[in-house]
Amino acid sequence: MTQPDDTIYLVGESGTLQRVPRQHYESEDLLQTLIEKHPEILAGDQMGSDEAVRLMLVKREAGIPDGDGATDRWSVDHLLLDQYGVPTLVEVKRSSDTRIRREVVGQLLEYAANVDVYWPSDRIRSLAVEQLGGSEELNRAILELLGLDQEADSAVRVESYWSQVEENLRNGKLRLLFVADELPREVRRIIEFLNAKMTDVQVLGVELRQYVGEKLRAMVPRIIGQTEATRQAKTRYVSPSKHTTREEVLAACPAFVQPCMTEILSEAETRGLTIYWGLKGFSVRVPMGNDNLHSIFYCYPPGANGSANAYIEGYITPVLRGTDAGKHLTDGLLAISGFKKFGQYTCRLILTEEAISAAHCALTVIWKVASEMMCKPIETGM
Repeated sequence: MTQPDDTIYLVGESGTLQRVPRQHYESEDLLQTLIEKHPEILAGDQMGSDEAVRLMLVKREAGIPDGDGATDRWSVDHLLLDQYGVPTLVEVKRSSDTRIRREVVGQLLEYAANVDVYWPSDRIRSLAVEQLGGSEELNRAILELLGLDQEADSAVRVESYWSQVEENLRNGKLRLLFVADELPREVRRIIEFLNAKMTDVQVLGVELRQYVGEKLRAMVPRIIGQTEATRQAKTRYVSPSKHTTREEVLAACPAFVQPCMTEILSEAETRGLTIYWGLKGFSVRVPMGNDNLHSIFYCYPPGANGSANAYIEGYITPVLRGTDAGKHLTDGLLAISGFKKFGQYTCRLILTEEAISAAHCALTVIWKVASEMMCKPIETGM
């Protein structure tokens, strides 16, 4: 259906004026296909970052389970990643679809809640390999996404990128996009409210209006839900940040914590484990088959993630879930005084002066589980 009251005008070289009216999309599939082939039409330059957000398609109709080991219950229209490793879920509806009013909001929030828990980064990586046609093609696409040429250390850059994806998933950092040719006023207000109140999740609408002339089709994207206040807050979230260093982490820790952190770093390196430096702290990663690395232990200085104290935590990475080694890690840490469950897969210890001895006990558990992972195949518990 054409809307003659909504029109853009094109001026030709000879000064002639062409009137191009807005037209609704013939089908939802057409709109979805355009996004699949050209993710750049989602207006990444309007998403609030100092640098335009660049998006790479991971999967169209990406399946989402609702439990560990469960089959897919839902599918999100598009799963994308940006250059900061932020997973982006896209749900598409035409304005003529009555479900766009409120149902689509609850639908996408439900997807996000389950992705956060049941979608490990290796699942996203395998979907991307399938989409791009192989690991080498995916690696090239990631370097292009990052704005990098093929370099000698490209493998390091790619692995660092996937570590960032993992860290974002762990911390619930996502982007949700509601896309339509026109968003109802009620939905726009819900999007603005969610984007203002959700700290780690960026919630935006994209109105992607279509204008059709005799020999052309123009699409004009407009971001919904970005007030100036949320723009400034979310810019701090999406803008690329410098990874921390050993010196910065140790300097941020009180004197009684520094020897413990130093011991962790030294012992991990001695045992052939990998230290990954994140934005605020570091993780200990265990090498397994096919050069895969799995983070099982995290360390943070005071001030990280809103904590007034330094803390350490064991993490049941997806490869450990439902296994003997995963049970050893959970049971071993929770048996130590001071450790508490923090979320479904994390055991955390706040590093007070009294808790340092408990931290040393925890290291015995961590090194034992790391050895199990490196020396033999992970066995599933009964």
